[in-house]
Amino acid sequence: MYKITAYFKDQKIIKQFYDVYDAIEFKDNVDAHYPIKVTFEKVNNMKELIYDSWNNVMDYKHNPLRHIPDINTRHMVMQILAWMWCIAFSMYFGSMWVFGITAIAHVAILAAIAVTVATFTAAATKPEVFNLRPGYHSVSRTRQFMWINGQKIVLDKNDPGGEHE
Repeated sequence: MYKITAYFKDQKIIKQFYDVYDAIEFKDNVDAHYPIKVTFEKVNNMKELIYDSWNNVMDYKHNPLRHIPDINTRHMVMQILAWMWCIAFSMYFGSMWVFGITAIAHVAILAAIAVTVATFTAAATKPEVFNLRPGYHSVSRTRQFMWINGQKIVLDKNDPGGEHE
C-alpha cells in the first residue's frame, strides 16, 4: 500500500493506494496545485493500516459523512448504518433470531474497539490521565501511614518515600 500526504497552507490531504501507478498519478495531480510539501511512502505497517481503516469508516472527520454539518445527524446516520448491517447479516444467515445475536455481537465488538482506540489515543495524547496519584509513591507509602509493632505511624505527605532518596 502506498500513502500520499499533501500539506497545504490550511489543510492536509492523505490518500492511500494499493497500486503504485495510481499513487504516482495522484502525487502528480497534487503537485499541480502547489502544495507546501508532498510525501510518498510505502506502508507496510499493519497497525497503521488497521487504524486508518477504522478511521476511514468510523471517524466522522475522515468518512464521507464529514460533509453533513450537524454532528447529531452524523451520529444518527452511523447508528442507522450499524443496524442496517446487523439486519443484512441476519438475513444472510437466514434467521431473524440471528439478528439479535448479530446486533449484540456488533455492539460488543464495536464497543471493545472504540474503548481500545480511545485508550490508545488518550495514552498517546494525555498520558497523565493514567496517573492515579500525582508523583511517585512507593507501595508502603500509598496510604500515607505505616504500622510498626502495632502502632500507626503517620508519614509526611510531602515526602514521596521510596528507598533511594
